[in-house]
Amino acid sequence: MDLAWLQSGEFYSTVCALMWAVAVILFRKSGEHVPPVVLNFFKGSVGLLLFVLSMLVLGLDFFPAENGWRDWAVLLASGAIGIGIADSLFFEALNRLGAGRQAIIDCLYSPLVILCSFVYLREPLSVWLFVAVGLMAAAILIGTYEPRKGTARDGRGRREVAIGISLGIASMLLMAIGIVMAKPVLDRSGAWWATTARLFGGWALLAFQSALSRTHRRDVKRCFRPSGLWKVTVPAAFVGTYLSLIFWILGMKYTFTNIASVLNQTSSLFILLLAAPLLGEALTWRKSAAILIGMLGGVLATPAGARLLLGWTGLSIV
Repeated sequence: MDLAWLQSGEFYSTVCALMWAVAVILFRKSGEHVPPVVLNFFKGSVGLLLFVLSMLVLGLDFFPAENGWRDWAVLLASGAIGIGIADSLFFEALNRLGAGRQAIIDCLYSPLVILCSFVYLREPLSVWLFVAVGLMAAAILIGTYEPRKGTARDGRGRREVAIGISLGIASMLLMAIGIVMAKPVLDRSGAWWATTARLFGGWALLAFQSALSRTHRRDVKRCFRPSGLWKVTVPAAFVGTYLSLIFWILGMKYTFTNIASVLNQTSSLFILLLAAPLLGEALTWRKSAAILIGMLGGVLATPAGARLLLGWTGLSIV
């Protein structure tokens, strides 16, 4: 048996998708007891602490000579937008939609990254991106539409679902903006330092936000105080903010970015499969079809994925 694949970027990217899926399940359980902003601040604190300790162990420089204040400013802003704001919206959407529906919204990430890359970095667009966006829209409609009036089958009101969808889309867009605006700096910087700097940017915004509200301050004290909550919140932060990011870094390092992005997209499938037994969410045909359509759109959005799929059909890529 060839074990070389276990050290490949493709393997790391697939593990990253699985780790993120596990984290989403744990974040959904955590969200039953912890408000979104406070949960985001907690997972950011745990993740930042672990990355700082890892850099100390690895002997990495916290202030690289090749990265000046402009790089710091970009990464801090990127973290504030893509982690500090986007993840709080993500947790709010997750609470309103459940893990299965949120997994459908997650499929928007790859197309939005490519669209933002076109706007911000002037990277070329493929016609297949528009096909992908159409598939994403179809996936969201199929996965979230309920023929019943007023209330969905899982008891969530249509208005709540609609708000959750809007928040989920907003979170994906802000995540995409955050990563694209940082891409020029990420390309010429060490992955550990750049990730730690972005985490710090998100953490700083959340610390400021949490200090503004008396309710947030109370919830922060409750969340950070050792208790039964830590049985879920600590593993969620460890898996979602540390392990998944490490495997994401390794995947991006040892394979092509487009291939890694396609494999990262499989997290939506993992989330759907895990949500049924672990959260008791119904595995309906609508959700299953929506995930498959959404993942197809995510694959087609990237040149590597479109080339792979079209190669099977004998068509040419534009």
